[in-house]
Amino acid sequence: MQKFNNTSEIEELDEILGQERAIEAMEVGLKIDNSAYNIYVSGHSGTGKSTYTLKALNKYANGNTKHKDWCYVHNFEHPREPIAIGLKIGQGKVFKKDIEKLIEALLDELKDAFESEDYELGKNQLLESYDIEKEALLKEIKKYGEDRGFKLKNSRIGMVFVPLKEDYEDEVSDEEFYKTKRDLEHMAIQTVYKIRDIEDEAKEALLELEEEIGRFIIDPHIEELSKKYEDYEKVQQYLKNIREDILENIFLFYLDEEELKDKIDKDHFLKYRVNLLVDNDSDKTKLSAPIVVETNPSPANLFGKIEYDYYNGNLKTDFTKIIPGAVHKANGGYLVLYAEQLLRYALSWDMLKRTIQSKKITIDTNTAINPESIPVDIKVILIGSNYVYNVLYNYDSDFSKYFKIFVDFDSEMNKSENNEMGIARFIALQCKKNNLKHFTYDAVQEVINFSTRLSGDVDKLSTEFNKIMEVVVEGNAYSQENNSEFVEKEDVKRAIKERRKRLNKIECKLDESMENGFTLIDTTGSRVGVINGLSVLSTGEYSFGRPSRITVTTSVGSKGVINIEREVKMSGSIHDKGVMILSGYLSENFAQESPLSMNASICFEQSYGGVDGDSASGAELYAILSSLSGIPLKQNIAATGSINQKGEIQVVGGITEKIEGFYFTCKQKGLTGIQGVIIPQNNSRNIVLSDEVTDAVNKGLFHIYTVNNVEEAMEILTDVNFNKIKELVKNRLDSFNQIRNSVNK
Repeated sequence: MQKFNNTSEIEELDEILGQERAIEAMEVGLKIDNSAYNIYVSGHSGTGKSTYTLKALNKYANGNTKHKDWCYVHNFEHPREPIAIGLKIGQGKVFKKDIEKLIEALLDELKDAFESEDYELGKNQLLESYDIEKEALLKEIKKYGEDRGFKLKNSRIGMVFVPLKEDYEDEVSDEEFYKTKRDLEHMAIQTVYKIRDIEDEAKEALLELEEEIGRFIIDPHIEELSKKYEDYEKVQQYLKNIREDILENIFLFYLDEEELKDKIDKDHFLKYRVNLLVDNDSDKTKLSAPIVVETNPSPANLFGKIEYDYYNGNLKTDFTKIIPGAVHKANGGYLVLYAEQLLRYALSWDMLKRTIQSKKITIDTNTAINPESIPVDIKVILIGSNYVYNVLYNYDSDFSKYFKIFVDFDSEMNKSENNEMGIARFIALQCKKNNLKHFTYDAVQEVINFSTRLSGDVDKLSTEFNKIMEVVVEGNAYSQENNSEFVEKEDVKRAIKERRKRLNKIECKLDESMENGFTLIDTTGSRVGVINGLSVLSTGEYSFGRPSRITVTTSVGSKGVINIEREVKMSGSIHDKGVMILSGYLSENFAQESPLSMNASICFEQSYGGVDGDSASGAELYAILSSLSGIPLKQNIAATGSINQKGEIQVVGGITEKIEGFYFTCKQKGLTGIQGVIIPQNNSRNIVLSDEVTDAVNKGLFHIYTVNNVEEAMEILTDVNFNKIKELVKNRLDSFNQIRNSVNK
C-alpha cells in the first residue's frame, strides 16, 4: 500500500471492492432485456450488496425512459371494469388536468347556454308551435261536439261530453243519444292520443334542441383534445364516450345543486374524473427508469389495492379508489425486494411469479369493480442470503425460470496492495461522508489487520464492510476523547478491544469457571487417554476458542469405537461421522490379520450443550492410541484437526480462535514456555493472531506445531517414535483378541 500521512491525502473510494465476479454477473443481468432474466443478489450482511445494487441500477436506469404514466378512467360501456390508459412520461398529469378543465368548462358554458335569453326564446317558440297544434285539435273536437248538442268538459278521468240542454235527452231517442255520445267519446280518445303524440314530439324536439346546443358547445372541446391525444387510441375512444354520455345527460350540466340532489347521486360526476395511478412527472423519473425498493412487500403494497368509503350503511368503491403498488410504480424500470421479507407473504411471492409470467399487473380483488390489467415491463432484483437462494432453487420449480442471474457477493478478497489501498480509500470516503476525523497511515494498517482477522486468512481481506465501519466509527469516538487531530493506531486498537469486551461475556464466565476449578483442564504434565481438544463457541457475531478435555477408555469387547455423546443424543451428524472414521483408521492399521476386539469409549468431559463437527477427530484418535499403548499424552499441548481413514490431518475452521483460546487458558494457569497447539499443516495460512499471542509465539513462550498426519502429531504429544507406539497398540489389541477368544471357547 502506498504511503500517506492520513486519509485526507488520498482519493475516496467510488467503487465496490473485491466483488469482480458479482459485478460481472450484475452487468450481464442488467444488459439482458428479457422477463426471465431477473436477478438474485446474495452474500453476507455488510458486504455492500444492497449499496452496490442500487448504484448499478442507477447507472442502467439513467437515460432509460421506456416507462409510462398510467391512469384509470371510467368504463362507460362496462362501469364495473375501469379502463387503464398508458401515456408518455409527464402526460398523465396533463391528461388529468385536461379532463378536469373540460368538465369545468362544459359546466360553465352549458349552464350559460341554457340560461340564455336566446335559448329561452327558441324553447318557447318551439313549445308554442306545439301548443297551437294542441289547441287546434281541442277546438275541432269541441266544435264537433257542440254541433251535435254536446259540450266538452275536463274531469279527473279525462275529457267527457255532456248535453248542452238539460232536456236534450228527451228530445231524441235513446238509441240516437247513446250513439252520438259514443262517437264523441271515441273521437275524444283519438284526440287524446294525438295530443300525447304532439307532446312527445315537443319533448323530442326540445331534446334535439338541447343536443344541438350541446354539440355546438361540446364538440370544439372534444375535437381539440382528440387532436392533442391523437397518438392514443384509448384516449380517443374515451373522449368519444365522454361526449356521448354528456349529451345523453346534458340536463345535469345546467340544473342547480338543489335540483341535482333530487335527481341523481351526488357522486355522478366521478365518472368524468381521471385516477392518475402512476405519475412520472418528476426531475428524476423524467430522465431515468424508476427504481423502487419495497421493504414491506405485502400483496397490497406490491400490487395495489382498492379502498372503500362507508356511505349510508354500505361500503362503496369506484375506480378513483384504486391505489397503486410498488410494481405499478416500478413498471418500466426496476423493483428491488428483500427475499426474506417477501417470503413472509406467500401470496405476494405467487402473485409476483404470475406477474412476471403473464407480463400483466392484476389487482386481485373481490370488490364491486375489476380494473383492467396493466402490461408490465420490469426487472426484479431479489436481495437475500445463500440459504434462501438454495431453498428457492431446490423447492420452487418456478424460481429458476424467472431468476436466471445469480449475483454472489464474496465475504473475502485477496490481500493485495490494490485492495489494501481500497480499504484506505473506503475509510477516506466514510470520513468525509460522516464527518469523521481522518485516519493516519498506521491507523489504516490496524484496520487492515482487523479485516484480515475477520477473513480468517493471512492472504485475504474481509469484505464485510459493516464490521469494518464499526471500527472506523468507534475509533473516531476514542480519538475525540483524546482530542487528537487524526484517528491514531491506538484509537483503532482500543475500538477493537472494547468491541470484543462488549461481546465476550460468555467467554469471561467460562474463564471464571476455569479459574475457580469448576472446569477441569490440565496444562501441565501427561496423562494416558486424556487430551485437550480445541473447539469454537459462538454467541451471535462473536466467536472464541475453548479447550475441551477429551477422555478415552479402552477394554476387551466387540463394539469398536463408542461415541458417548451419540449414545445420549448430544452429538451432531458430522461429529458422528468423524468418530466412525476412527474405526476405519484402526481397522486399516490394526485389523488386517485379526478382528478388532475392543471397546473404546470417547467422551467430551463437562460438555452439556451438545457436540458437532469433526475437528476433534484427530484429538480423539490420539487419545485412543494413548489408551491402547499406555503412553501418556502431554497436557501442555492441545490438538485440533480432522482425520481421514488414511491418517491424514485435514483443515478445520476457527483455527485462530482455537489457538488463542488455549493460549489464554495457559496464561490463566501459568505460562511455562513449553505449551502450545497442534494444528493441520494446511491451516497455516488461516492463522491471524492478536499481537499478544504473536509476541508470545515469537518469544518462544507458546508454540504452534503443524502436522500432516497422525504419526507426526503422536510423536509431538509423546516424544515417542510412532513405530514404537504402533507396536504397543498392536500388542494390546492382540491381547484383547486372545482374551476374547479364550472366553468364547
